[in-house]
Amino acid sequence: MAEFKYKARNASGKTEEGRITAPSKDMAKTLLARKRLAVINLREASLEDGGNSGGGYVLFGGKVRVDAKGNISFGSAKTFKVPDKELVIMTKQLATMLNSGIPLNQSLDILSKQQRLPLFGEVLAGVKKAIEEGNSLSQALARYPLCFDSLFRSMIKAGEESGRLADIMLKLLEYIEKSSKIKSQLKSAMVYPSLIITVAVLVVSMLMIFVVPAFTKQFVDSGKELPALTQMVVNLSDFFVNQWYVLLGGIISFAVAVVQYKKTPKGRYEFDRLMLNIPIIGDVVKKISVGRFCSTMASMLTSGVNLLQALNICAASSGNAVMEKFILECRARIEKGQQMSVPLSENPIFPRMVVSMIQVGEQAGKTDEMLMKVAAFYEEEVDQSIKTMLGMIEPLLIVFIGGIVGFLVIAMYLPVFDLGNTIGN
Repeated sequence: MAEFKYKARNASGKTEEGRITAPSKDMAKTLLARKRLAVINLREASLEDGGNSGGGYVLFGGKVRVDAKGNISFGSAKTFKVPDKELVIMTKQLATMLNSGIPLNQSLDILSKQQRLPLFGEVLAGVKKAIEEGNSLSQALARYPLCFDSLFRSMIKAGEESGRLADIMLKLLEYIEKSSKIKSQLKSAMVYPSLIITVAVLVVSMLMIFVVPAFTKQFVDSGKELPALTQMVVNLSDFFVNQWYVLLGGIISFAVAVVQYKKTPKGRYEFDRLMLNIPIIGDVVKKISVGRFCSTMASMLTSGVNLLQALNICAASSGNAVMEKFILECRARIEKGQQMSVPLSENPIFPRMVVSMIQVGEQAGKTDEMLMKVAAFYEEEVDQSIKTMLGMIEPLLIVFIGGIVGFLVIAMYLPVFDLGNTIGN
């Protein structure tokens, strides 16, 4: 059973609005006719209307949704951001359906009903509805900018204008898969270091809260003056035990301040610049930035998007404020008549090899092909760089953590050594 919203005229000619539950739209019309209501408008009530479309329900003013299968989602279709994995699957399925000759509206209808995430199903249903109202696919996607970014929409628009929508979607799919792969690699690479840091924090905290106070009691009972290093650790332990709320509050306040500052344009720029200059990590970030630039530009140009528009989209999707600013500066110089390789050659982020290949592509009129080759090369480089980074970070973390624990052990045993020397003398 589904719920439908209706607007109808009753026997006396007055307009009525309401809801009716029926197994289908035709049955809803029949039920309304039996009530002597002439239907003006009839549509299935969506979750955003507060209905129970297909047996789903909304809670807390639409902030929490439960569909007929019991899947829970938060927010609304307008504020929903689709995970890369779901976007890849949807794009692949839509391209396959279009290549098979299935009409766009029918394809979207099928996809909207089989989505694992209810909100993504609502998004696709909204796209289908917008197309039925006379909008193009790219215009319909623009209603959901958090799901479909400017790059996605621009490539779709290029496909519509060239009449090669299905082919362009396959190129788009390839780009999304590569971007998703890099994100997954970075997340996987950070799991082990994050685990080591977490364990180290817990171990140090346990030492400071339980072990050091036990030693401190023995030292106080001995009546001897503690070495400066030991006294410092004891004072730090006392702070951990007696004023932990100050420490916790300070950590939380600092974290909130950093996050809020990073949200500002200046903060985001400074943070991204720092990431580019950190030893080991900076090298990986630079290669990811160059690879993403080349891959995005290649995808745009081969899809028929003009160079200046492609640079705008590339800047917006760069993921790095420093790169975004530089790409927009490049665009301004290209607009004045310079070739793309000229401003790129002046930026240390772009290696000489990359600039030379782009120069060759510009001279041969095959810039998109050269960019694609560079992107493929950097895809392998990023893989190797992430492995190298992980191989270097792991031993450094272990040495650092070992140093902290060793420092604490030495600090706590110094009085024992002093006591032994005293007894020996």
